[in-house]
Amino acid sequence: MTSVRTTSRTWVTLLLLLLAVSGCGGQRSVKQRQAFGEKRTDEATLLLNQAEQSLRNLDADGAVPKLAKAKEVLGHPDVDLSPEAEMCRSQLAELQALVPKVREEKTRRERTAREEGEKQKLDAAVEKQRDDVVQAMGTVTEAVEALEGKDVDAARVKALNEAIQRTKERLKAGKALEEKSEDYAASARRTERRLEQAEARARLAQRVVDFVSGPLEASQEAQGLEKKARTEKELEERLSLYTDVRERYQRCGEEAEKLLAEVPELARAPIQVKGRPTLVKAVAASCKTRAGTLQRTVAKLEQAKVKRDKFLEKLEKAKAAREEKVAKAKAAREAAKAAFAEKLAKAKAAKAEKLEKAKAAKEKARAGK
Repeated sequence: MTSVRTTSRTWVTLLLLLLAVSGCGGQRSVKQRQAFGEKRTDEATLLLNQAEQSLRNLDADGAVPKLAKAKEVLGHPDVDLSPEAEMCRSQLAELQALVPKVREEKTRRERTAREEGEKQKLDAAVEKQRDDVVQAMGTVTEAVEALEGKDVDAARVKALNEAIQRTKERLKAGKALEEKSEDYAASARRTERRLEQAEARARLAQRVVDFVSGPLEASQEAQGLEKKARTEKELEERLSLYTDVRERYQRCGEEAEKLLAEVPELARAPIQVKGRPTLVKAVAASCKTRAGTLQRTVAKLEQAKVKRDKFLEKLEKAKAAREEKVAKAKAAREAAKAAFAEKLAKAKAAKAEKLEKAKAAKEKARAGK
């Protein structure tokens, strides 16, 4: 059995040993500190590399906490004993300086990407708008070509005007794009100039349609009326027909000259009328000539009518005079008849009165006896 004294001595020995070991742990060696510093620089290097990669990816927000952690790690005094300490701190400073530049670069790239996206959208919108305008303008071109070398009629002019209106509406739909795209604005101006030319062509075609369907057609119908007038026996009806024919030719000539004044090139360029080329200048001359000829015919008929009307008036006056004479004679006969009847009535009344007096005298004489 171990004695109490021996046990106490053992505990004292153990206690001294523990104190010795504890004293040795509190004072680290330079080698231990250097190893710890190198471990810290390795940790900082990893953080710095990660931060650098984040910055390469333009992720400044992701790099900032890693740089803060690396700064904290490099702040330990043992790091100064590591050969990598200065390089790590230099890398840290460089990366910290890059943070605002990376932020600016990211903002710039985002802005550039946004602008590029907006440009792509604008280019797509402009391209679609340009295609729509080209398609609409193609219809205008086809409508203009449909007027060339053919009879100009209201349906073709209407088709052209409708095509022009559709193109104008398409241009109006893309008005906002003109402020954003100079190239499209320039093409829109070119289209507008082409539309102005098409509108001028439509106005000319409409004037030709109005002329052909109005005065010219009326003058052509006048030929049939003129034939009818030649065979008409009744003077007034013949005069009315010739007057109508003259007015048709006269209006045809006046409208043709007006059209030539508005569109001088029509003096050389023929128009298509029922599939035949017709010069407006020739129509004007022909209508004016026919109007002049018929004016003389109308004047002769008017003179004949005046002469006839005077003759009829004279007959009417003579008839009226005869009727008046007959009426006066009849009135005289009636007056004489009435006077005779009145005289006869008075004589009859006097005779009756005389008889009554004689009768009354007889009655009185008879009564006296």
